[in-house]
Parts: sequence; C-alpha cells; structure tokens
Amino acid sequence: MVRIPILIILPALILLSGCAGAMGSASVIINVDADVIFNGSNCGMGEQTPGASWIGDEKGLVSVMNMINGMKIGGSAVSVSPIDFEHYGVLLVRMGRRPTSGYAIELASKQIEVKDQTAVVTVRWVEPAKDAILAQMITCPFAMVKIAKGSYTAIRVVDQNGIVRAETKMERS
Repeated sequence: MVRIPILIILPALILLSGCAGAMGSASVIINVDADVIFNGSNCGMGEQTPGASWIGDEKGLVSVMNMINGMKIGGSAVSVSPIDFEHYGVLLVRMGRRPTSGYAIELASKQIEVKDQTAVVTVRWVEPAKDAILAQMITCPFAMVKIAKGSYTAIRVVDQNGIVRAETKMERS
C-alpha cells in the first residue's frame, strides 16, 4: 500500500519541479523608448553586409557624423540634436551596400522589447519593387535610433518579417 502513493507522488513532484524550473527561467519583458534621430542613403562606411553599432558617447557620435558628412557632395553638413548620453545611446543600423536607390530602414515601433538582456529593435526593411525604375547608384541606407539605456547587454535588429538583420553587443561608456 505504501508503494502506490510513492508511484503517484514521485511523478507529480517531477512534473511540478519541471514547471517551477520553467517559470524561474521565464523572461520579463519590458519596453524601452526609441526614436529615429537621422537616416539616409549613405552611412559613409561602405560595408557590403548589414550591421549594427552601438554609439554610447558624444565622441562616437561625432565620428559617425563626420563619416556621413564626408560622403556628401555639396550642401551643408548635417547634424543631430544633442543626446543625453547618461540616459540614452544611439543604435546605427546599416543595410549594407545596395546597387540602386529605393532602399531604406525605418523604425517600426517606438517601443523596444527587452527580453533576456537583449533589446529587440523592429525595423521596416524597405526594398524597391522588382520592376521599379530606379537611379543606378551605390547606396548604403542607414538609420540612427536613439534608445533609452537599460538593463540589456545586446541589441538584435529584426525586420517586419521577423528576420534577424543585425546584432551588436552593448559597450558601456
């Protein structure tokens, strides 16, 4: 008679401990504010593939803006509004080299989900229609996104179809 309760209780305990373990590893999802501060068709880096970089201080922002302005032909230099780097950073999202105009990166939502210490930034990865008539010129579309700093240590850029387009680690300044 003692064996029957043990055979019933033991599987129940295993099941409950499995549920407790799963609940303990569940992530807390929080939202962080984000906003595009600048975007364009030539980031000045000329990289072949998509990527992302974290800009955590004024010096890094000035360096990136100098590259962008160095690629301009004519016109005045562009600038961005001052950033409070104590509370914010800037994510530079690059589409990589493209053969024509018509490509762009747009922020899909001003709310960024943070899960397992990774901020997930959702963008619209805009590509021209296959039959579009476009200017034949090399571009490197980009978006600079101001993001409130938080408890995350990495950033993943995902497009409107859920495809991971870039990832970067946070460099704390």
